[in-house]
Amino acid sequence: MSREKKYQVTAISDALTDIIVELDDESIKKLGLKKGQSIVIDDAMIEKFRSVLDKDKMVISPGGSPTNVIYGASNLGLKCAFLGCVGNDDYGYDYINNLRENNIDTYISIKKGDSGRCFTFIGTDGERSFGLDFGITKQLYPYEILHSLIRDSEYLHFSAYEFRGNNPINEATRYAIEIARKSDTKISFDLGDSGVILEARDQLKDKLFDEKIDILFANENEAEALCGNRKFEDLLQYSKLVVVKLGSEGSIAYTPEGSIHVDAYKVDHVKDTNGAGDNFQAGFFYGLHKKLPLNICLKIGNFLASNIIKRIGAQSQVKIEGIEYII
Repeated sequence: MSREKKYQVTAISDALTDIIVELDDESIKKLGLKKGQSIVIDDAMIEKFRSVLDKDKMVISPGGSPTNVIYGASNLGLKCAFLGCVGNDDYGYDYINNLRENNIDTYISIKKGDSGRCFTFIGTDGERSFGLDFGITKQLYPYEILHSLIRDSEYLHFSAYEFRGNNPINEATRYAIEIARKSDTKISFDLGDSGVILEARDQLKDKLFDEKIDILFANENEAEALCGNRKFEDLLQYSKLVVVKLGSEGSIAYTPEGSIHVDAYKVDHVKDTNGAGDNFQAGFFYGLHKKLPLNICLKIGNFLASNIIKRIGAQSQVKIEGIEYII
């Protein structure tokens, strides 16, 4: 009989502080951004972004897709931990403090330099576009991965964003995966961004999917980018469980035994789609930990996703106990 582990979910993530601003679609286009996608920006672009920032209307919070997931999971009562790298500046220290205040244990490397930032622009339809300034956040090395932390976690969760480019965090994430596979720790992977998937697809297939993982999360565009078609059940060649987020159409889980679809909750006005998928995953993890049926896991995820898109920001401050009894 396996022992109970301390953490339900440990996340490795780019430690990016979200700087969120609502902007009209024409202004977003002028900034050189495409809806729903992210680009890496240089100093000139940062100055261009600053010209449209209104400090009184900005929302600032710790970000990064896996970070948003454990933030939401912690709000549901799961015990979570974070692995990442920040700079020795206000953004970095605020990032650490915010996670700790949310009952997330932090195993963070602090290094000389600027912390990562994600400029997030929300269009009039609620769709988001990202400009990424990674700063020091990619400088997480394999020697900074704690074996005991990975071994004491039910799930190791990360995203394709950590595989963007040839950086130390890329190697560190692969090292954490090796530890997880030797430690009875399940591996959860979020495809994150269709552009990143197209860029890193060969690397992912060679170095991540050489052995099946436990859960693969994706939205429709990301799933299509990886498998090359819309037969999403084909993704089962990479993972024992595949969960595809369908937006207003709900979500669907694929297993070797078949598929399960659950409709979305209706939302009359979408304010901000940022974090919808991450909050969905938080709810799904909760359901798995509670050993609930897959349709209930999907339902909880849909509920959390539908609520986060009604507000600005990828994280909710609302803590909920026993969510399966109230939805």
